[in-house]
Amino acid sequence: MRYTVFGCLIVLILLVSIFGGCADMLARKMLFHPSRYPNSQDFSTETFREVSFVNAKKQTLYGYYFPYQKTDPKEKPKGSILYCHGNGENISHLLKYGQSLRSEFQCNVLIFDYAGYGKSGGKPTAPGVLDDGLAALTWLMQHEKIPADQIILYGFSLGGCVAVDLASKHKIKGLIVESSFTSLGEIGEQKLPFIPAKKLLREQLASVDKIGKVQCPVFISHGKADRVIPFEHGEKLFAAAKEPKKFYIPPEGFDFHSAPHCDAHTELLKEFIGSLP
Repeated sequence: MRYTVFGCLIVLILLVSIFGGCADMLARKMLFHPSRYPNSQDFSTETFREVSFVNAKKQTLYGYYFPYQKTDPKEKPKGSILYCHGNGENISHLLKYGQSLRSEFQCNVLIFDYAGYGKSGGKPTAPGVLDDGLAALTWLMQHEKIPADQIILYGFSLGGCVAVDLASKHKIKGLIVESSFTSLGEIGEQKLPFIPAKKLLREQLASVDKIGKVQCPVFISHGKADRVIPFEHGEKLFAAAKEPKKFYIPPEGFDFHSAPHCDAHTELLKEFIGSLP
């Protein structure tokens, strides 16, 4: 997650200890930084389409779907990637990234916005982003007729907890988690060890408790220079995951939060996706 989220989390813990009944509202304000969709963009010439679907609260969510572009009529994509973004992005920021995921990994790609992000309705909450992820997964399975075992869940930062949650409940093809956290409570207790954040925060998003239930191959990456989510969170997620699994540490210069992929990172992801059953 980006910006000052974890500095704000410290304030959140203090406030929750005083105003316990307001925890959900405070968490929403501190954890999420939704950006709205720009009005001036014209994507009429791009090779993707805007899609929409509803979540459990009947809020309309929006996404971009990048169908794999075949060079041979008999060719099949290597899978379908459902990408879950971080807390300060929306899909309009990820246009080129969605295209690169499609071309680099030869997959269909769906990127989507949580409630309150981009053009999506409603407001983001911790339980809500998990429901939003389920709505996106359901759209892929029902609208595009893609079975769960052909879907690769890819979560960055905040999106990591969405991807892990979905992978723990569905028999999917593969799971990729990048620069994500074990739980919000653990981060809070690292920052303020004298305050029991795990007990005070009701919105835990505890991926470390869920990733052991994932039955598919897992690829986790985390940079040692990450100052937003400490490196040890990636290590703990990897330790809790079942085999087969892969842990990648980007080299210096590519090891901070939101860093671009180096060539070696991209090649390892290609190998991982290519090895999936």
